[in-house]
Amino acid sequence: MNRGWKLLATLVMATLGVSARTAGADLRSFSHTYEYSTVPEGRTTVELWHTQSRATPDASSAQLYEGILEVEHGITEHLDVGLYTVLEQIEAGPLTSEALRLSKAKLESRYRIGERGDLPIDTLLFLELAKAFGDSVYEIRGKVIGARDFGDLTLAANAIGGVVIGKDVDETTLELGWAAGATYQLHPKLRLGVETWGVLEDRKAYVDVGPALSYAPSSTFWTAITLGFSLTERETVESASHGAFSARVIVGLEL
Repeated sequence: MNRGWKLLATLVMATLGVSARTAGADLRSFSHTYEYSTVPEGRTTVELWHTQSRATPDASSAQLYEGILEVEHGITEHLDVGLYTVLEQIEAGPLTSEALRLSKAKLESRYRIGERGDLPIDTLLFLELAKAFGDSVYEIRGKVIGARDFGDLTLAANAIGGVVIGKDVDETTLELGWAAGATYQLHPKLRLGVETWGVLEDRKAYVDVGPALSYAPSSTFWTAITLGFSLTERETVESASHGAFSARVIVGLEL
C-alpha cells in the first residue's frame, strides 16, 4: 500500500511539474501580436519566422519574403533578451527577382510587470533596436503590451511606436502602429483566434486582419500561423508583414 501511495504521489508531482512548466513557457497564440509572456529564467528559445506577402491582388504584383532566426534567453522570470537575424527577398516579376539577402539585425528585450492576474490588465514592456545591413539606418521601436484572460479566452493588444534615424535616413519621423488579437483554447495543445495589425502613415491607417492558429504539441515546441488580408489598398509594400495577402509561420523550440 505504501508503495502504491508513493507511486501516486510521484505521478501527481510529475503532472504538477508539467503543468507549471507549460504555464511558464513562452508559447505564442499569434504571429503578429505579442502576448503576456517571456522566456523562463535560464531557458533559451530558438524561433524560425517565415513571412510571405503579395503587394496587390494582381497576380503579377511584387512578392516579398522575410525569414528571421531569433534566439531568446530568459534573464529572470520577468526579463528576457533576444537577437534577430532578418533575411529578405523581393520578386517583382519572372526576370526581376532579387537574391535572398541579409536585411538587418535586431536586439530586443521584454519585461513583464508583475505576475499574471496581479493587475486588471497584464502589462509587458518591449524595446527593440535594429541596424540595417550596409546602410546607416537605425530603428528604435517600443511596445506596450496588454493582455487579459477570461477563462479559455485570451485578449491581447500592442501599442507600437518607433523612429528610424541615421545618415542614410532622409527624414526622421515618428512611426505608429498596433496589433491586437483574441484567441480561444479549443484544446490544451490547440488555440484558434483572429488578429489585426497595421500602421499609421500620412494620417491614414493601413489595416491587415486574419485568422490565427497555434499548435503546441509540448511545452517546449510550438507553432503559430496567421493568414493576413489587407483592408486598405496599397500601391507598394515595403514589409512582408503587409500586403493584399500575407502568410506568416513561426516555429519555436525551447531548450
